[in-house]
Amino acid sequence: MQSIHREAEKILAAIDGLVLYREIFKDPVLVGFKKMLINLDRDSLSARSLYFELLGNLIGIGHEPGPAGLDLFKNRFLSSLLGTETAFSFSCEKSPFSELDHVKVSAARRDMVLLREIYDFDLAGLQKHFAESPGAGTDTISLSNSGQQGSTKAKYPQFYHEQVQNLKSLLSSAGSWAEHLEDIHRFYHTVGSGIFGRFWAFRWNQSNGESGLTGVSKPDPIRLDDLVGCEDQIEEIVRNTRQFVQGSGANNVLLYGDRGTGKSSTVKSLIHLFGRDGLRIVEVTKHDLLSLRQVVESVEQRALKFIIFIDDLSFEEDETEYKELKALLEGSIAKPPENVLVYATSNRRNLVREYFNDRHADEVGKQDTYQEKLSLADRFGIKLIYSTPDKQGYLQTVDALARQNDIIMDRTELHDLALRWALWHNGRSGRTARQFINDLKGRLEG
Repeated sequence: MQSIHREAEKILAAIDGLVLYREIFKDPVLVGFKKMLINLDRDSLSARSLYFELLGNLIGIGHEPGPAGLDLFKNRFLSSLLGTETAFSFSCEKSPFSELDHVKVSAARRDMVLLREIYDFDLAGLQKHFAESPGAGTDTISLSNSGQQGSTKAKYPQFYHEQVQNLKSLLSSAGSWAEHLEDIHRFYHTVGSGIFGRFWAFRWNQSNGESGLTGVSKPDPIRLDDLVGCEDQIEEIVRNTRQFVQGSGANNVLLYGDRGTGKSSTVKSLIHLFGRDGLRIVEVTKHDLLSLRQVVESVEQRALKFIIFIDDLSFEEDETEYKELKALLEGSIAKPPENVLVYATSNRRNLVREYFNDRHADEVGKQDTYQEKLSLADRFGIKLIYSTPDKQGYLQTVDALARQNDIIMDRTELHDLALRWALWHNGRSGRTARQFINDLKGRLEG
């Protein structure tokens, strides 16, 4: 009994002694772990209750990617360690190991010694202690991974989880984590720190007076290979984006044209092509533009590259949010951040609704107002137009999508059905072609 209490005191002292990695104990599981340790001395019944509550939380979370044979608690501990942002991990994302602040390196190395002590705590062994309590039951609750933790197939982004698993395997078998500080640095430097490693796509959320980035765990799976009929536009945007992630000159991009022609899908697919190279996409709505400066400030100090994605962008005559966007693109006293670009889609070439009388300078300042509206679109260095395909182009898209989906059908019959679908639904477009193929595939499989 006394040895358990002494071990708990030792672990609590290690937790309290952390300098940079204290944040990992904001993880709900580790909050419960610490609370249980505190109560081991004070109230054995409360500690017992907290212990089994902790086991329930671990089981409820399920099997996170990790080395086979690692129990649920140790695996969760490593996930929190690698997923929590600290001053050290942030510096690792930006700089080579040789250029890191030696104070941060020393503090991180010290923390690694303490974290290893906490990791070694035998949580599963506490069941023997609590089994002596009345009503404890006789069955032992297993914390093993049941052979499922080694798989990363269901996780996104898979590249991140592969790197996590590799480092977990190394640390779980290492005697000293402090000796592997360069390996830990390499992990952060490769995938990014904190939420910018775990997620590649984000939304800007504002609720209850608070705002911030929220990671998207399941982004749209669309790939560039899935898009047909806009190959020239794709080639241009891929070239520009590749230059951006490589740190070369690149431009903000406006994709405009008819609905359903693949504008949004083109942008969303870039995350799958360039995510492992450090590209992140932040989706903001038109109404978020008043907070655009906050969005930029949350990412401009990162080593990663960010595309601010604004879908279906357009403004009515009395809406003035576009002025915030103009300032970011070009026109603010502050230099635009080198790691941020804006990609916007719109059905309007000039973004702001205009009328014929806007072009007549028959009132004071009217022409100035008109020019101000036009100047927003002018701030996008690259403008790509997506047009509604003609009949032949539409049918070529149908043929390509049919091949991608392994649909075998007489070509004349396929085209007849596709044209009939376009007539009765949304007209000829890439979106209409995809909706037709989805419906046809479901009918054939049914």
